[in-house]
Amino acid sequence: MRALIAGGGGHDRLVVIPRIRGGRLIRRTYALLIAVAVTIVMFHEVSSQFGHVHVGPHTPGLTVHAEDVVWALPAIALGAASGAVLLVASGSRAGHSVLARLRIPGLGRDSRAGSNGLAWGAIGVLGVHFTGAAFDVLPGGHSTAAMVVGGLLGFGTFRLHRHSIEHEAYRTFNLIAMLLAAGSLASMSITPTGEWWTRNFSTLGTSDDVAAACFNIAVVVSGAGMAGMSASLTRALTAPRFGMRRGGLLTMRALIVIIGVSLMGVGLVPIDGDTDLHNLAALAAAASFAVLCVGVQLWASRMPRPLVIASYLSIAIEVAAMVAYDSLGLFNLTVFEVVAFALVFAWLIALVAITHAAIEAPDAAHRRHLVPSRRSPHPGATREAVVRRARPASRGEPSRPRVRRASRPAHRSGALRDVQRALRRGSDGQDEPADPG
Repeated sequence: MRALIAGGGGHDRLVVIPRIRGGRLIRRTYALLIAVAVTIVMFHEVSSQFGHVHVGPHTPGLTVHAEDVVWALPAIALGAASGAVLLVASGSRAGHSVLARLRIPGLGRDSRAGSNGLAWGAIGVLGVHFTGAAFDVLPGGHSTAAMVVGGLLGFGTFRLHRHSIEHEAYRTFNLIAMLLAAGSLASMSITPTGEWWTRNFSTLGTSDDVAAACFNIAVVVSGAGMAGMSASLTRALTAPRFGMRRGGLLTMRALIVIIGVSLMGVGLVPIDGDTDLHNLAALAAAASFAVLCVGVQLWASRMPRPLVIASYLSIAIEVAAMVAYDSLGLFNLTVFEVVAFALVFAWLIALVAITHAAIEAPDAAHRRHLVPSRRSPHPGATREAVVRRARPASRGEPSRPRVRRASRPAHRSGALRDVQRALRRGSDGQDEPADPG
């Protein structure tokens, strides 16, 4: 993206502002897939309440009666509305300028951040809703857990979106993460695998039906998006203030690509197909993420402190979850996989939000890319005049306005000097005539 910068003396220059190639098309694609997932979830919920849709451990697949198809209309409408809202919440400033001409409300920073937070909050509530039996052991049951998870997730993503809304890489990757969550929800809502959470998260992709397709496609497309955005996610680290070491940027991008490709392998090879290959892909993703976090201070000498803390904290949480699952048996493999997925996406979002924070001034986005440069001195000005003009006033002394005297014509000033000279001579008596007597 090129911006015209006005310079002094009639000289302008072009400044290249980094922008993701095809970022708008990528966001539209992911918003469309999220809308499809929302439509599936809404159709299941509406038809389950008012129709005869059956899905469960003893049902071979989603069973829909002919009269229940009517509930697809409100589900499609809700899905389309969700996709449109996400496009607005993740849109660029150029796209919003077009909508502003149509006088469409809800284009402000708070409205867009609130829409994003509401979407993530709904994902948290529905995630607990579809796995309610797993939370019944907690105080208050799954209802309290849904309110807590949805509230924390919604408020956190609202603040994050409001803070990072100007960063195109964040807006795009936010939709990538949301697609994985929405696709998993669609699979949870219609899966015939029963209490899949008692086994592992990958069980959602083993039913060989629409539910498995929702999960596997979401994982594959999200992994592809992560791998494709490796350069965009780390672009801000090229700034000199981070002190990137030789080979550090390339290593970070390679590790992010490995994580994305490994996620694609998890979706392409279900766990019931080739268990060893599926587990190898999952292990490669976890190991690459661990190396990325542990070596956070090796890639750059002045990495932001919040990102360093987030990296070490992510490793501590992942190790604690592994010990709690493998050694102590406090929870099953599903919880560990959910924690691992969440840590990867949360860390990458934090990477973008933290490293891109100081690239642009808060009001730079409102200047229409036309920034006047410092005025150059006049070509005929002397060095003393330039220094006098640039010299600041002494501290505590108010600046005085410069008064310019009007120039007088040359012939008038010369006549005045002659009159003054004659008056002086007359007063001295030199030019008076002699007395005849």
